[in-house]
This record gives sequence, structure tokens and C-alpha cells, in this order.
Amino acid sequence: MQALIARIRNELAPFPGRMDAVWRLLASCTVVIVCSMALQVPSLSLSLIMVFFTAQENTVLTRMSGIVLIIGSILSVAASILLLKFFIDAPMLRILGAALVAFCGMYFMRSNKLGAIGFLVALIVVYGQSMADIYEDPEVMTRALLWVGVATVYPVVVTMIIQRLFRPALPVKLLVDEYSRQLDEVEHQLDARIAGVAAPAFHSGRVGRGALALQRQLAFASLGNKERTAARTAAVSRLHAAAAQLARLAPFEPSPQEREQMAAIREACASLRTCLGHDAEFRHEEAAEAAPHAMLAHSAILREMARALRAAASAGQASAAPPIQPAAAAAGNPMRISCLKFAFKAVLAAMATYVIYTGLQWPGIHTAMQTCIILALPSLGATTHKGIARLLGCCLGSLAALAATVFVVPHLDSIVGLLAMTLPIIAVGAWIAVGSPRTNYIGVQMMFAFALAQLGSFGPVTDVTEIRDRLVGILLGLAVSITVYTLLWPEREGQALKTALSRLRKAVSACAQADHASIAAARLQAWALLNQCRELHGRVSQEPGWRDRNSRRIANALAQAEERLAMQQARH
Repeated sequence: MQALIARIRNELAPFPGRMDAVWRLLASCTVVIVCSMALQVPSLSLSLIMVFFTAQENTVLTRMSGIVLIIGSILSVAASILLLKFFIDAPMLRILGAALVAFCGMYFMRSNKLGAIGFLVALIVVYGQSMADIYEDPEVMTRALLWVGVATVYPVVVTMIIQRLFRPALPVKLLVDEYSRQLDEVEHQLDARIAGVAAPAFHSGRVGRGALALQRQLAFASLGNKERTAARTAAVSRLHAAAAQLARLAPFEPSPQEREQMAAIREACASLRTCLGHDAEFRHEEAAEAAPHAMLAHSAILREMARALRAAASAGQASAAPPIQPAAAAAGNPMRISCLKFAFKAVLAAMATYVIYTGLQWPGIHTAMQTCIILALPSLGATTHKGIARLLGCCLGSLAALAATVFVVPHLDSIVGLLAMTLPIIAVGAWIAVGSPRTNYIGVQMMFAFALAQLGSFGPVTDVTEIRDRLVGILLGLAVSITVYTLLWPEREGQALKTALSRLRKAVSACAQADHASIAAARLQAWALLNQCRELHGRVSQEPGWRDRNSRRIANALAQAEERLAMQQARH
């Protein structure tokens, strides 16, 4: 229980930029709620989830995701209307046509980098054809689908504008903020050693996360001298890793010469901070190093910090580190067959839930079909993880909607009261949604479930059966999806984890043998592989039927690899 509480606290802990992201989401959702309620644009819950899908880590990714979502929305609405035009009087052909379009969309999602277009096409086409069982008039259905297009496109535009104008997450700003955060930790360690007090705690895992964060933002930042910035980024990562090693040392009494050297390094870090993110030149005047006989651990760390600062000062002559090379993907016929199987399983699960809720004459649980499309992920472990996250988020959002229905809605009489009730729930969901990939989908589903129950009409909602039906639909979709993915061509990632662990061991060994010219790229590749192994391990552990007794051994191996990388980062 204590471990679970500690994990929850870690997932909900603030980090730089998290509150700004929440404010941007809140501003976008506020504009969308007011516009939809004032202009009576239906499908407000769909509009809100499009806000969350559009908002990304930085403005560049937000613009890219927005364009992709707009294209996918237009294509999906057009496909849905065409199906209705030709097969409105033939339900079997209409459902088969929707299944074929969804199959193509899921295949595109698995096989192309712009897979979000295929995902949105499959989701809205399946949703649109399920509406035919609710609306009998073709004209009403056509208008409803056109409104779906409006409800999905305009929130994307609103979000892109707000993300760009309101406290924008510019890649250059995020890069400079990450520089400052890491240099702050370096300076705190030096200050503690100079003052002779206990050094702040510094987990070695922060070194890898910091190195990857710098490289991720560097890839999007538009700077004048890319090579200089890349070399300075590597220097900051070296300083950060050296600070992590300094934090591990027991308290020691530095000599006067070492105090002078640490003060000079700290001053140089402060000077480097002002140059980072700008094309300004950084000059570093070194203090005299400690006496040659001082071959203690902290002396070696200080020498490494001095070398990193020298590298930053001569960064204009350095070349950029090569980018991380992604793992080679399967090509040719096996990859196409895998994509076809994946699309078939996703559509089969969706159609199975359609048959079930149609046979039960329970249209309120039609969210089961959308759940099957949403949970469509390549591996069984990833599908299970997303399904559990969707269920937890829906439970939290449904409980919030139930409490609001009983205690708050009877007292509402204006849109101000509606916003006062809705925005706190959206804020909590947004706080979770901008967190780590392990839990962020819980926040999205929490917001969506609340919006489905409370924002489905243009007046107060007092019917709680909607909440029940959403939960039942999600449970049905989750059960059917896991059953289909388990019994039909299950894609397990145990072998992929073993391969990734082997590559990680080789990468760690390569770091130990690399020279100064290639050490930065080797470290970056190793940290990326370590992160990939952790993600794979997390997914594999959630695969149904997985009872690997070596789970603890794998976790220990990853921890040891992380420790070796952190130590090697301060070696050069």
C-alpha cells in the first residue's frame, strides 16, 4: 500500500511546465464550453476531448497534431455521409461498409506515421453508423454528422491558437528551462559542498531523463547554430551527471584550492546559463585544479566538470551529436500481414460489441464500440494498460458526475455556475493528463466521462442512467477487446523485451569503451534504450497470463544499467 501511495504521489507531483499546460487546457476548454453552449453546437464532450488530443508538449507538436486531426475529422465525416447516402436503406451493407472503412483506418494507423488520421476516421465512422440506430430521419442524421465535423474541427483551431498565444510552450523556451533546471541542480550540489552541509538527494534516474528531455526539445528548437547548441547540450548533460555522482559521496572537507575550484565552476555554470538558448559566446576561465596527489573521488568529479565547461566554451568547433537511431522496424510482407491482423482484430471486436448491444436492445452502451477502437494497440500489454486506464478514468469521472448531479446541478441557473462546476473537474483531469505516459490517459477519460454525463445537452442533466450506461459500455468493450486480442493472433512483447535488454547491455558496454568524440552519442543511445526497456517491461508485466518469475531480475538489471550509465557519464 505504501508503495502504491508513493507511486501516486510521484505521478501527481508538480514539475516545470505542468501548471502552464493545465492553464492552457483550461483556457481552451472554457472557450469551447462557452461557444458550444451559446451557439448550441452539439457533441460538447467530443469537442473537449479534441482539445486534449490536440494539446501536446510544445507548440510545434501541437500544430502538427492539429493539422492531422483536422484532416482526419474531415475525411471521417465525408466517409460517414457517403455510407449513409448509398446504404441508408440497407443496414447490413451500411455496417459492412463502416467495418471496411474502419479496417482501412486501423491499417493506416498501424502502418503509417500519420496514423492518427486513420484512428480518427475509424472512430468517427463507427460512431456515425451507430447513430443510425438512434435517428430514423436521414436528414437529421446527415445534419448530426455535419455537426460532428464542426464539433471536432473548431476546438482544434481554438486549441492551436490558445497554445500559441497563452503562455506558449515554445521549444526554445522549454529547452532553456530544462537547461536551467539541470544547472540549478549542479549549483545546489556545489553550494552544499562549498558550505560543508549535506548535499540534496539526487537520484541517478534523473540524469537519463534529463539527457533525453534536452535532446527531445533540441530536435524541435529553432536556433541559429545547431552544432554549438548540441555541443552545449552534451556539456550540460555531463555537468548534470557529474553532480549526480557528487551527491552520492559522503560528506568531505574540501581543501582551499578545491573550494576555489568549485566556486569557479559554479560561477561558470551561472554564466553558461545566460548563454544557453541564445547564440551568445560562452567564455570560461578555469581556476587552478587541486593538487596532483588528491586522487579522491570528488577530485575526479571536479575535473570532469571542468572538462565539460571547456567543451561548452569550445562548442563552436564541435560537431553535433548524431541523432538517436530508432530500432529497425520489420519491413515487407511480414509487416503488412501484422498490420492486417491488427486491423481485423480491432474491427472484429467493435462489430462483436455492436451485435451484443443491438441484440440486447440497449443502445445506451454503444460506447462499447468506440472503446474497442480506442483500445486498439499493437501489443496485448499495451491494450490492457490502456483499458485499465480508461476504466479508472471513467470511474473517477462518473463519480464526479454523479456527485454533481445530486448536489450541484439542482442549484445551477447560469453558465457561470456551469463553468464553476465543470472547470475544477477538467483541471484535475488536465493535471493528470499532462503527466507521465503511465497515467495520463486516466485524466483524459476522467474529463470525457464527466462531460458525457453532464454536458450532453444544453440544460441541466438529472438522469443518472447515462452514467451507468457509459460504465457498462466501457466494461463490455474492454472485456471483448482483451478476449479478442488474447485468443486471436496475440502480440506479446516478451521477445522484444529480451532483444531490447541485449541491445541495452551492448550499449552500456559501448559507453565504457567510447572515446571523447563519440561518447555523447553513445550515452544518448544507451539512455534511450534504457527508457525503451522500462516501457516494454511495464507493458509485458500487464499481459494476461504473464507469470515470468524473472520480473524482479529484469527490474534489477535495468536499475544496474541505469547506475552504470550514471557513473560512466561522469567518467569522461
